[in-house]
Amino acid sequence: MINRSDTTRTLAAYISGLALLLFAGGCTPQIIVTATPAAPTATGTSVTEDVVATPPPPLMTQVPPAGEIPPAGAKAAIPLTLWTVEAVSSLAEGEAGRVFDEGLSAFEVAYPDVSVSVIVKNASGKGSVLDYLRTASQAAPSVLPDVAVLNTVDLTQVARAGIIVPLDDLVSPFLADDLLPAARAAGTVDGQLVGIPFEMDVEHLIYNTNKVASPPVDWTDVISANTSYVFPAKGKNGLVNDAFLIQYLALGGRLQDEEGRPTLDEQPLRAVLDYYRQGMEAGVIPPTVLDVGDPDDVWPDYVSAQVGMTHVNTHRFLTDRAVLRTTQFADIPTRDGTPLTIGRGRALVIVTRDPARQMMALRFIEWLMAPDNNATWNRTTAHLPTRYAVFDLIGNDDPYWPFLQHQLEIAVPPPAFPGYDQIGRVLQQAVVEVLSDEATPEEATAAAIAAVTP
Repeated sequence: MINRSDTTRTLAAYISGLALLLFAGGCTPQIIVTATPAAPTATGTSVTEDVVATPPPPLMTQVPPAGEIPPAGAKAAIPLTLWTVEAVSSLAEGEAGRVFDEGLSAFEVAYPDVSVSVIVKNASGKGSVLDYLRTASQAAPSVLPDVAVLNTVDLTQVARAGIIVPLDDLVSPFLADDLLPAARAAGTVDGQLVGIPFEMDVEHLIYNTNKVASPPVDWTDVISANTSYVFPAKGKNGLVNDAFLIQYLALGGRLQDEEGRPTLDEQPLRAVLDYYRQGMEAGVIPPTVLDVGDPDDVWPDYVSAQVGMTHVNTHRFLTDRAVLRTTQFADIPTRDGTPLTIGRGRALVIVTRDPARQMMALRFIEWLMAPDNNATWNRTTAHLPTRYAVFDLIGNDDPYWPFLQHQLEIAVPPPAFPGYDQIGRVLQQAVVEVLSDEATPEEATAAAIAAVTP
């Protein structure tokens, strides 16, 4: 066991000197833009209450405690290449871009034997980090980066293709053992740690206290509630939403059998579909859930008090929580009250096979993951940190932070195995048929299992 208080202790004098160096003449990392920046999007909320402005976050200047990184050498600067996305770069909107830029500059001041070159790729699809890693690993491996930022759902593909480096024998136990369970699970493929998640988000319940006296814990509480319960049921990219998977997985439902083949379990599937049907018959789950593809789609209706209970993404809630006056948070209610959610995020991975460059890449990752640095980044971007030590730093007396830590202790990764797309589409079809009253839960279950089972 590590002493978390030790992992958060820094030398104030050293940091002050480092900040002075940064302002006096810190170097600026190279930014090569290969993706067109996306236009800013509106929050979609109609609330106009004043929100107290928070001061700019501090510079990311913490150096990890002794033992977490190898000592800096005195050799000539080694160029380190990072492939990332716009949201994790100097081009990020708002304060995030400034914090990223100043953080890299501070790292180069702290470690003058390393220079960081940042190349920005698309967030998904053609031209994404994943796309370039797969193509370059086959056609031009010499152009591959040393470090990359990846969506955690993409780790399985690149790990099984041998594109990224296993980290179990590289990363410090001070960091690995301090990762919250959801982060550790998200960064693990086939029993090996292959990525270090640095930010995550989960879905949880919020409810209007003017409409709901106490949070629902199980399905009985939901169905007997005298208010509407709205969650994503439209599907996303044709696949079933996390809202359904949370209920199915909480019942022990499987998506793969012992040999790794796609499978569905009849009883959990039928139970969730029947829950949806009962909720609709009770008038609690409205048919409009089929128009909701993402928790953000419900936000305007919730804020205007048209919805009593809904799901929210933690990024949205952390961003706009201050405008809500009569809202509380809770676990997503499941059949037996078993808490479960799904964690998604971004991770840092090492691509280079050169041992010396791997050590430099590891130094860079562990510096970014130092508690003060990770806290600064996640405060700025309104995502969840992934280390216990960071929660110890930013929790204060706000009960929401212990709740968030709990969410990252019960969260599971989204399915990302080959063949899941077929299952996700089959499950979404079953949801649509039941909520559209085109099939009974029994009929939809039988059709789904028949479509998946050879």
